[in-house]
Amino acid sequence: MNKKEYVIRQEPIPYMLVKNYFSEDDIEHMFRELRFLTPKMTFQDGKDLPSKDHKKNTQINLDDLYENRETSNILNTMNKIYDDSELINNLKISSWFYEVWGYTNIDNTFVAYYEDTDYYKAHRDIAVISMMYWLWEEPKSFEGGNIHLTDYDIEIPLERNQLMIMPSSLNHAVDPIKMIKQTDKLSGMGRYCIVRFLKLK
Repeated sequence: MNKKEYVIRQEPIPYMLVKNYFSEDDIEHMFRELRFLTPKMTFQDGKDLPSKDHKKNTQINLDDLYENRETSNILNTMNKIYDDSELINNLKISSWFYEVWGYTNIDNTFVAYYEDTDYYKAHRDIAVISMMYWLWEEPKSFEGGNIHLTDYDIEIPLERNQLMIMPSSLNHAVDPIKMIKQTDKLSGMGRYCIVRFLKLK
């Protein structure tokens, strides 16, 4: 059984990391879907952001893809978070999360994929709470991809099978990715981030 490790911060801003979050069975179930979806992902640039070069990656919105959400391994696995009493109890350590978590009543999930030279400059998410879960194929074939909370100069080192929960209003950026060896485009050997936004109707 995987042993989770919680890192909880309240100052200067609230966020929580959970290392080794999902089981290996959960990870393999998600990868079965990721391997199928990766060739279908579309290129994203900053056309809706302050500048066109604000981001460079590929992604796919799972809520647009599946009419029945229960057919998605990724969505089913991410839904386990809501029933995780240990995680919820740890969230209660922070008064901000404790007050806000219960009021969110809609979610949106997408997969962002980063490979050679991909990045995302500082931005805020349009939601209340952002959850980010990081995954990649082993052995790791890239460098970079850390998260920066840019207003506070905080760097979050990238770890496989790590979940991060934070207020969506925090400015954050993704460091550029450098592939260790040349691969085909959308090879699936880069950095996956499964992102879930919690919102209010």
